[in-house]
Amino acid sequence: MLGLVPGAKPDQGVHALGLGEITSNPWVFKCMGRVYSAARSGGAVVIWDVTDITRPFPVGRAEPGSEDLWSVHTPRGMLAGRTDGTLYAIAALREASLPAGGPPPGPFGP
Repeated sequence: MLGLVPGAKPDQGVHALGLGEITSNPWVFKCMGRVYSAARSGGAVVIWDVTDITRPFPVGRAEPGSEDLWSVHTPRGMLAGRTDGTLYAIAALREASLPAGGPPPGPFGP
């Protein structure tokens, strides 16, 4: 399952962490070999790649939309997808910024 609540135990009703649950205090996620941080800022959820803590870089933002789905955009404004799940948003942003067969995105990459 994607987006398990950090620190939750299996018998505690574990669920996928939704974008609407992200607060201004950053949450840290591991997804596809990278480390991401997500925090609420001005109504949107801003997502950063913090794998290299000396060079964090923004990977995109999610903004509330209709039907409980959030619109997920790359830093350049391209729509990467619509979802309500935090790790699904991260996966969509990574896919949008990673060329097929190319190296992982970085601060100096795509």
